[in-house]
Amino acid sequence: MKKRLFCAGILVSTLLFGNISHVKAATLSETIESNGKKAEVFTSSDANSTNGRKTSITASFIEDPNDSDLTALVSLKGFIPSNLSKTGDKYHGNMYWPSKYNIYVQSFDSNDKVKIIESIPTNKIETVQVNETIGYTIGGDVSASKDSASGGLNASYSVQRSISYEQPDFKTIQKLDNTKAVSWNVIFNSTKHGYDKNSYHLFYGNQLFMKSRLYNNGINNLTEDKDLSTLISGGFSPNMAVALKAPKGTKESQLILSYRTYHDLYRLNWTGTEWWGSNQENATPTYATHAYKIDWTNHKVTFLY
Repeated sequence: MKKRLFCAGILVSTLLFGNISHVKAATLSETIESNGKKAEVFTSSDANSTNGRKTSITASFIEDPNDSDLTALVSLKGFIPSNLSKTGDKYHGNMYWPSKYNIYVQSFDSNDKVKIIESIPTNKIETVQVNETIGYTIGGDVSASKDSASGGLNASYSVQRSISYEQPDFKTIQKLDNTKAVSWNVIFNSTKHGYDKNSYHLFYGNQLFMKSRLYNNGINNLTEDKDLSTLISGGFSPNMAVALKAPKGTKESQLILSYRTYHDLYRLNWTGTEWWGSNQENATPTYATHAYKIDWTNHKVTFLY
């Protein structure tokens, strides 16, 4: 039998200054019980937004006398703007678009003792909807599971964090998974018409974002925003989670989040009889890095920079 007792409320304050906003929440404490065993859970969150890029961390610190270590389940959310832009004239069209988002998470502590023992999402996911859960069971066990599209609580977990996001026309690939760092690439896959970055036609080239082969002015012949994936027209809202383990007595560590966005340049050129499309990859990303302090003693997360 599992019981939960809430001991404190949440207070939220917001500080706005220029292009930076900062949101902090007070720690929420909770007692959990399973099969006669009890543990304390302390949940804290913090967030920061700089130049349109947002990171948000919510950590549940688990003080379990039945576990030899400390555990924290950490949700990592945010927003990365697509910075889509279109230019052109009658005979040319250019579209600067995001073809890949990279999310990189690193755990750092001076004693090199804090470890990432689980992360979600796992492996490769090509479905539009991504749903997974990471959970803790009293005694110290941590595991991850796939969820149905409807989500919901997993009764086998004492504490859990669920993630859910949509990725139309994109796919998620976990590129790195070790005890100090994890990363994911969210990569453009193909349009609903089946065109990808390497599509090729003898007469029309790459028709990736070409509306018509024979008509329209250049800039007006690029796919309209309403017909693009939301990850291209608006941006991506990452929603990942990690489980951290630390020796009892650990005072603090850091989680460093890095967002990288890789843009391609899609071009349309009028040949005199038809449109020709081409796509050029850009290997240099735009990026943002935010660091958060994980205070194991006081059960708090705090934005650092």
